[in-house]
Amino acid sequence: MEMLARWIENENTESEYRIIDTLTHPDASTALRFWARRPHDGLMIGRDVPSRAIARLLSHVIVYAPNEDGSDAVVHLAGSGLRMRFGRDVTGLKLSQIFVPEDFRVRLEALHDVITRGEPRLAEIIHHTSDIELLRVELLTMPVTAPNGIDRWVLAFAFYF
Repeated sequence: MEMLARWIENENTESEYRIIDTLTHPDASTALRFWARRPHDGLMIGRDVPSRAIARLLSHVIVYAPNEDGSDAVVHLAGSGLRMRFGRDVTGLKLSQIFVPEDFRVRLEALHDVITRGEPRLAEIIHHTSDIELLRVELLTMPVTAPNGIDRWVLAFAFYF
């Protein structure tokens, strides 16, 4: 699996991150329903996540905990399906340790946006060479409350094509 991470991220590939209006992956509707049916006070890690409603999607989940000054975020939890993407378990790593600087900035900005707006963000990332799509990922990123009931974290679902 480590080979996939090396295959899609090297000097011959590029990554395009863009906000989209609709998710097309078949499992995305389950995650969107989960958001739509959230409690009135929002989703909370430990109380609402994990949940039976999203049990079959947990391998696609990543939970980010921003640091105090917002300059980075730690991966609090990474589902086993993300090992294919990163080539290893990224739980406990900082966002800045996982992504190259340009991709790090885009993703950190997305986390801040989700937390600030309090609404999900739908995005697509395409990894490609000059003319060949190597991997497409749809992301559903949503705000959640940390187990302490105070801090704002981010829950993301990554759907691969």
